Amino acid sequence: MKILCLGDLHLTDNRPANRTDDYWETCKRKLNFIFDTVDLEHVDAILSPGDVTNSPALSNLELRELISLFKTRLKVDFFTTYGQHDLRYRTRPQAALPLLEEAIGPEMFHVMDKNTSIDFERTHTTINASAYGEEVPDPIEDHFNILIIHRMIIEEKLWNAQAEYEPSNTFLRQHNYDLIVSGDNHKSFITTTKGNRVLINCGAMLRSNIGQVDHKPFIVLFDTETRKYEKIYIPIEDGEKVFKIGEVELAKERNANLETFISGLSSSKSIDLTFEDNLKRFIKENGIDEEVSKIITDAMRK
Repeated sequence: MKILCLGDLHLTDNRPANRTDDYWETCKRKLNFIFDTVDLEHVDAILSPGDVTNSPALSNLELRELISLFKTRLKVDFFTTYGQHDLRYRTRPQAALPLLEEAIGPEMFHVMDKNTSIDFERTHTTINASAYGEEVPDPIEDHFNILIIHRMIIEEKLWNAQAEYEPSNTFLRQHNYDLIVSGDNHKSFITTTKGNRVLINCGAMLRSNIGQVDHKPFIVLFDTETRKYEKIYIPIEDGEKVFKIGEVELAKERNANLETFISGLSSSKSIDLTFEDNLKRFIKENGIDEEVSKIITDAMRK
């Protein structure tokens, strides 16, 4: 089988801050590129690791145009699972994914979880899923086993103080799947084992914030017979065309200051003070940038 592996789509008609283009048109253009690749490469199935939508509640425009686009262009099975953005504060029946599944057609658009297993007997291939917060189901013996999962799996830390994650090489050792397609981590990477088992994390399909200005999104074409794979980069506009570039350096400076602040918290605390007092003390003693200080204090009031 030829499999096309995706990352987090986060489809939305709500233009992110610091983007200057028609973001919804960009979303649809990238979807069309995916469908064009399916046709060109004679793909048998598409694997999406969750967060298809940026919110569980879609606008009428989003629903109407997504349903139309998928029904017009989708010619192979599309397998996905629930990411936290697909669910956010809603139960599964109230989320957009089941609605899309019903409207597009459950024979083509498959929303899976740990209780769903789909077999392709002709190729002895099985697809399993693990939605956000779910355990990983066991693979089937003597099959080519594929897992789509929405979980924070990383190859390297996204920031120094990151604590909640699973290393990709450890995850591959613990779960005997031939191909794992993971989502949630927006940074792209591919990890392989000596036994040719592969974990593919395509990362974000769209550059939704200014920190991703240099991000080069890709999809991956994977052949289950040869176990060979190929990155296919998604065409993107130059950052200067779609971002307010004047904000880039300011954002980088703020991120650096925030990272310094977080890293220093553990080494600058007093057991005699409350958490809030420790924060205020650290801010004062270390001359933390006013913008960073505001982010912290605003968050504490929520």
